[in-house]
Amino acid sequence: MNPIDPKRMVKRILRVNHAGEQGAIAIYGAQIARARSHYPDLLPWLEETLGHEKKHRDTFLALMSTRAVTPCPVAGIWSAGGAVLGFLTALFGRRGVVICTAAVERTVHKHMVEQIAYLNGRDDALADGIRQVQVEEDAHLAFAEANHDPRAPFARALAVAVEIVTDILIWLATRGDSARLSAALRAAQA
Repeated sequence: MNPIDPKRMVKRILRVNHAGEQGAIAIYGAQIARARSHYPDLLPWLEETLGHEKKHRDTFLALMSTRAVTPCPVAGIWSAGGAVLGFLTALFGRRGVVICTAAVERTVHKHMVEQIAYLNGRDDALADGIRQVQVEEDAHLAFAEANHDPRAPFARALAVAVEIVTDILIWLATRGDSARLSAALRAAQA
């Protein structure tokens, strides 16, 4: 396996995280639009979560500017895809919303843990920024997991589909470096 170029990896971590926040903003925006008329009891949580995602996007944008990294060229696809995913999962009601959140956040959590492990000692400021974002992302995951039944008829299928799509987008945005990073960390632990 080829060694991972640290500058390239930092650039790709920042780009994928920023694009991911763009996608999350679009997901919650679409879900909020549906929740207003169909399940307004979720609005306070959805709006708070959307606020977190906007703050996370701004955090990554600030970290990018100090490292002369530009946004992912296909970030618009993340936004469009996020809007579609948010809309489609919102059609399943409250359950679809929280299943989507749990699936996305589980996948994001795994990648952030790997990113932090890689960045420790290489770019501690970026690792700390990711840790700060991760606190709220983990809270979103905890809320979602506490508010849905994973045994519901379509819950597992929907969760797996969302996780796969999220992983594919991360792989594409990092041009495969996310998979190389995972493999390198597994090899280092062996």
